[in-house]
Amino acid sequence: MEENKVHALLSSSSAERWLNCPPSVRLGEGIETPSSVFAEEGTNAHALCEYKLNRALGKIIQYPELTMFDKEMDECSDSYVSFVLEKMNEMKEESKDEVEFFIEHQVDFDTWVKEGFGTADCILVNSKRLHIIDFKYGRGVSVDSTNNSQLKLYALGAISELSMFYDFDKVSLSIYQPRLNNVSTWETTKDELINWANDVVKPAAELAYEGKGIFRCGAWCKFCPCKAICKERSKLALDIIQKDFRSPSLLTDLEIEDVLLKADEISSYLNDIKDYALAKALEGKKWINFKLVEGRSNRKFTDEGKVITILKNNNINPYDTKLRSISDIEKEVGKARFKELLDEFVNKPSGKPTLVNRSDKREELNSVKNDFTEINGGN
Repeated sequence: MEENKVHALLSSSSAERWLNCPPSVRLGEGIETPSSVFAEEGTNAHALCEYKLNRALGKIIQYPELTMFDKEMDECSDSYVSFVLEKMNEMKEESKDEVEFFIEHQVDFDTWVKEGFGTADCILVNSKRLHIIDFKYGRGVSVDSTNNSQLKLYALGAISELSMFYDFDKVSLSIYQPRLNNVSTWETTKDELINWANDVVKPAAELAYEGKGIFRCGAWCKFCPCKAICKERSKLALDIIQKDFRSPSLLTDLEIEDVLLKADEISSYLNDIKDYALAKALEGKKWINFKLVEGRSNRKFTDEGKVITILKNNNINPYDTKLRSISDIEKEVGKARFKELLDEFVNKPSGKPTLVNRSDKREELNSVKNDFTEINGGN
C-alpha cells in the first residue's frame, strides 16, 4: 500500500456529500476551505490519542508536537484509549484469539472508488470481527455510527487489505465523541458492506469523478466548498418564496410544516451566502448594491490600571465580581476533578422548549398547556 498520500478527490471524510451529490466534487475543485481553530484542535487531539493508544498497546512513539493542549483534551484522549482497550477485550473474549491493531492507518478502497483512500483512527481485527473506531473531538455536531459512510469506506479498505489473512464476517463501526458524551456502535457484515460498495458506492463514485450526476441538497452541504454559491442550494429559499400555497391569505397547518421542514436549511444557506459576500468584499470586491462599512463596536478602556486608580480615589467600586462559567471551570480542571469538587452544586434546569424534526432523538414533550394542567390537577 502506498503511504503518505496527501489528498483524495473522493475522500472518505466527504463521502456523504459525493454519494448524495456526485457533481459537487468537481464543482468545488480548486476552492480553498479556510482552516479553523476547531480543525487545529481536532488535529492536536487526534495526535495525542495516537500517541497514548500506541503507548498503551506497547508501542513506543515520539510524543507529538502539540500546538494546543488542555485538561479536557488530556481526559478525552485517556477515555478514548480506555474505550479501544475495552473493545479489544470484548473481541478476545468473543473469539478466544488475539486482536491485531492498526492506529492512524491508511486504507485504500480504490476497488470501488477511483484513487479512493482514507486514514482510519483505529482498526481492530481477528478471526471473528473487524472493528473500525473513529475518534471525533468536535462538540458542534453529534455524529452517529449507524450507516456512517465514512466508517463504511474505512471498513471496505480494511476488508480489501485484511480478508486474505482473517476470515471474519462481523463488522463493527464505532464513533467515540467524548465532548458530547456520544458513543455509538453499529454492526453489519462483510457481505453487506461489499454489496453496498458495488450497488451504491461504485456508481456514485464514477459519476463524482467525472463531474456528472444530479445536484442534491441536504445535511452534507455543510462542509461543501460551494455551499454559499451553489444554485441548486439557492432554490431551497426560492422554492418556498415562490410556492403556490392554496390559501390566498393564510397558511394551513400542512403548509406551515412544509416551510418548517426546510427552515433550518434555508437559514443556513442565507448565513453562508452572507459570509461569502463579506469575505469577497474584504478581498476587495465591489458589490453593486452593497458596500463594506465599519460595524458597531463596544467602548473599551485604554488603560484599565489608571481607570481603577481613579475610581478608587473617588470611592467608586471598579469591580463587578462574577463567577466563571461552568464549562470554563470544567475545561480547566477536567471533568473528573470537576465532578469530585462541584457536582453536588450543579443543576441543569429544563431547556427552553424548541420545535425540531420528528427524526430528532430527543423525547417529545407535552405541550406547555398540558403540563400546566397536570401541575394544577386538571383544573
